[in-house]
Amino acid sequence: MDSLHQIGIKASPEAVYKALTEQDGISSWWSEHTQAEPAIDNVNEVSFYGGMAVFELRNVVLSPNKNVVWSVEGGPPPWVGTEITWTLSPGEGPTEGQTIVDFAHRGLDLPERSFANINYNWGWYLTSLKFYLEKGEGMPHTDADIL
Repeated sequence: MDSLHQIGIKASPEAVYKALTEQDGISSWWSEHTQAEPAIDNVNEVSFYGGMAVFELRNVVLSPNKNVVWSVEGGPPPWVGTEITWTLSPGEGPTEGQTIVDFAHRGLDLPERSFANINYNWGWYLTSLKFYLEKGEGMPHTDADIL
């Protein structure tokens, strides 16, 4: 299954690209516990729940202000071997002044109920990305989220 989302963000493609590739950016909208470097073949680590879930994401495509592709190399088994893509384009017409983000998490092999949860969470974090870039404050996972 593929999780697909599209969102318009009132920010430049440059700002969105930085938020998707730099440690300060990713930790401001996805998880406070992030180690990332915008370099091809770098393996970024994003962790949740005190390190109980750690995702290892290899940068396979970094096309400044246009495209980011991560290959998931570590994490929960349904994620390993999947691919996460971000395609950025300038808005036109009613979306002029926005960057349109086309997001895909491809290759998930999950029961429908688990897929629904992951798809919902991606929607949440895309909204967090939007809030981070438009309002200066995202809604990343924090240690306070540990139950």
